Amino acid sequence: MLNVLPRQQGHKITIQEIADLAGVSVATVSNVINHKHSKVSQRTIDKINQLIKEYGFAPNLSARSLVTAKSGLLGILFYSPKQQIDFNDPFLSDVLTGIESASKAQGKFILVHGFSNVSDIQLIQQSWNFDGYVVIGAFEKIHNQINKLLQSPVVFIDTYLQEGTPVIDTKSVLPPRYYIYNNDRELSSTATELLIKNGHQKIAFFAPKIGMDEPGVVNERYAGYLDALNAYQIQVEPSWFFDENSERELIKRSQEYTAVLANSDYLAAKLNKAFREKEVTDKSLVGFDNSYLGSIITPRLTSVELEQKTKGQKAVEVLGVLDESKTSDQLLETIIVPGYLLERDSVFNLKSRQSGGKQ
Repeated sequence: MLNVLPRQQGHKITIQEIADLAGVSVATVSNVINHKHSKVSQRTIDKINQLIKEYGFAPNLSARSLVTAKSGLLGILFYSPKQQIDFNDPFLSDVLTGIESASKAQGKFILVHGFSNVSDIQLIQQSWNFDGYVVIGAFEKIHNQINKLLQSPVVFIDTYLQEGTPVIDTKSVLPPRYYIYNNDRELSSTATELLIKNGHQKIAFFAPKIGMDEPGVVNERYAGYLDALNAYQIQVEPSWFFDENSERELIKRSQEYTAVLANSDYLAAKLNKAFREKEVTDKSLVGFDNSYLGSIITPRLTSVELEQKTKGQKAVEVLGVLDESKTSDQLLETIIVPGYLLERDSVFNLKSRQSGGKQ
């Protein structure tokens, strides 16, 4: 039977009181709270968790930081050259969903910050004590700058580096670094090949212009697009590339292509809406992310599933098990999350359509 502590209005139960009620040490309660169960019996774990739930105990982050040198706080840094983060983008919302669910499971808290300037990173690090960071979408140039600044373990999501480029270009010893991404080039080639096999040879590529000239997701997907066209000996026209701000031009020149490979479902959905408004009904369309948008637009969007929530979850899981006694020289790993092409209704066979046959 558990001991019972008389409830007093306004009294906030302490970790010492939880320990007294459970008949264990404060260290044991702390281990359970921080999911360090190796030396604690399941019976004791259940007892402590029951008391925590019954008395509504919430660990004080400041106190935890003093005792364990851990704040329980993760910094989520999203790079964007724009001044504001667009949380409408399903890519970002899916990654953050994965991060939030994994953080909650570990008893961690997250602080999300969008940045376009490296000086922001220095200010954040001075203002908060983070156990680790997840950096999303940083290009190589930005990566190399912030990599020198962050003094805690870091997981980079969707950061590509040139082959042979040293990740650590400083003599200082830094904590571990992990890199999580998909095989975007291969997946993009597969998506383009689907369009080609359905008779399309004039295929437009619709993506942000930012990132085209340096390693990154857009660059990788464009390279995969070119790989497929070259493999089928289709002459590539530079005019087939449209950046995300050229939507009107893309519609205006719709007679120059029969299909579009969009860099994201978000861009594909915007383009689909523009097509419908201008009564353009003869274009095949493929996106990336397999977000909720793909299943609610008409026709339902063929898309590349990239497991964005899994990326977020894995990033937090990696930070949760890192041994900070290791340095980036000892621990520098890449995790490739598999993806696949999900075929729906937005790709039609060109020859069948032209002959008046069924899609």
